[in-house]
Amino acid sequence: MLSDSNSSYEDSTALTSEIIIPRLIRFWIILPLYIPSVICSLFVLYNFIVHRKLRQAFHNHVITLLVFINFIVQLTSIPWLLNYYRLGNVWPQNSIFCLTWTFIDEALYIITTILFSWATIERHILIFHDHLLSTKYKLIFFHYLPVVTIFLYGMCYNIIVIIFPPCENTYDYSQLTCGDPLCYYEFDSVAMWDVIVNDLIPTIVIIYCSIALLLRVICQKFRMHRTIRWRNHRKMTIQVLAISLLYLFIYVPTLLLEFIHRCGVPEEVGASFMLYAEFFKYYGNLLLPFVCAVSMPELNKHINKIFSYCRRQTQAVGPQPLTLARHVVGPPLIVRVIVS
Repeated sequence: MLSDSNSSYEDSTALTSEIIIPRLIRFWIILPLYIPSVICSLFVLYNFIVHRKLRQAFHNHVITLLVFINFIVQLTSIPWLLNYYRLGNVWPQNSIFCLTWTFIDEALYIITTILFSWATIERHILIFHDHLLSTKYKLIFFHYLPVVTIFLYGMCYNIIVIIFPPCENTYDYSQLTCGDPLCYYEFDSVAMWDVIVNDLIPTIVIIYCSIALLLRVICQKFRMHRTIRWRNHRKMTIQVLAISLLYLFIYVPTLLLEFIHRCGVPEEVGASFMLYAEFFKYYGNLLLPFVCAVSMPELNKHINKIFSYCRRQTQAVGPQPLTLARHVVGPPLIVRVIVS
């Protein structure tokens, strides 16, 4: 999950735009985790495509879609980020690249945030109201239509705000993502809509539905004695709670600061924390594939098989005891046979 702050910090000259960690150090902080994260994303997507059981499980659909969207970010925004840390400026330096980078960051962040908030709601449907998915039309209405609606909203909103704004975007190639060239957010009404609708409401939904899901599943455990069904519900609950904790830990502090700034609190309040949060938020994108892979019980079996195979291969190529045949040194023994 990726989010560039929608607040326009470039307008505030009093705020510094850099943290004390040098850019080259930031490059090497992100790179070691970036490559395994991409491999893990490919592993999750490959297993979802290949294994029919994963594809048929409704609770895996939204989670896999989140991994796919995050994979797009891993192939675009994060390499561009690393290139920025390596060169010290944005390259190539043109408006089309800046709009593309900003659009990917903003659009995919909004889509993933709202999409995951829907996933926490849908988890209640899958566990406690599965009759709502019993027919084809109900399945379309309660499972597929919300996902399509969220995707269309995120794309249309960002096309209007970023690609065709009623104002002129300005670009600063010395700043990350060209200085967040979103002139539309200079309008207070648009900025408040973005913070409340695209950030605050989905976050409240994630927190409320995650806590409610945990409590409902625990209460159901004591009312029901069907071990198999409880085990399935527990797996689906752990899956969504693991991603919720990752999202809340990385993104909520930044969101709260954005909101209080929009409410009139000076941007100097929490400015240093905001800069560090803007850097470490990329770990949300890097850690998401691992959290999804571990939280999918079906993938755990494949992961265990891979580790078991690697251990067997390590033992096979390890040092082996060397056994030497014992040879008798000396002249050959001649046996004479006397026939009488």
